[in-house]
Amino acid sequence: MSTATQWMKDSVWPEIEAMMLNDAHFRLFLTARQLTGKFNGASAQLLQDGYVTYQMVAIRRLCDKGDDVISLVRALMEAEKEKPAFKPQIDQLLDNMLQQSNHVRQQVNKYIAHTGKQKPQQFIPWNMGMQHLETAQKAICQTAIKLDQDILNWECPIEIMPIPQFYYGEDLMLWVPEKHRDELNKAWHDNRKRVNAWRQR
Repeated sequence: MSTATQWMKDSVWPEIEAMMLNDAHFRLFLTARQLTGKFNGASAQLLQDGYVTYQMVAIRRLCDKGDDVISLVRALMEAEKEKPAFKPQIDQLLDNMLQQSNHVRQQVNKYIAHTGKQKPQQFIPWNMGMQHLETAQKAICQTAIKLDQDILNWECPIEIMPIPQFYYGEDLMLWVPEKHRDELNKAWHDNRKRVNAWRQR
């Protein structure tokens, strides 16, 4: 197994799956809030802040170019060394992913990783919504799939977001009425379908 394939199998895909599972749990939490009108105070803000921070840092990690890390970007660069004939395709994948994730990476560098010292004429205001995260997530997932299937010839996971080996709504059902269980289940599975549809070529 090549180095790039090993990195994808052992490090990159587990991180992508963890990122998308975290996203799915937060989206389910939002659905529970909408159904019940509950959990809107400081604790909800704490969960939201944790979600945004986790997602932004995960995206930054997967796009890290450092030569002392394992990331999706580094796997692409390693694949280019291993299979130089694929350089045009790899460069296109890399450029597209970095472009689609650029907004999140700028924001995390200025506001999360450290407090950026910004010049007035170059000031970047805080602006982070779920659509920004989703754009970066989708680009990362599709880049990983294309790298595995088209270049490394390694069959990546069948689903981006597999079914967890536990009931995903267990904690929510402590405060969500039983009558909403089916609606929560539908929201969870609809989100899985949305994410796994990114595998379509």
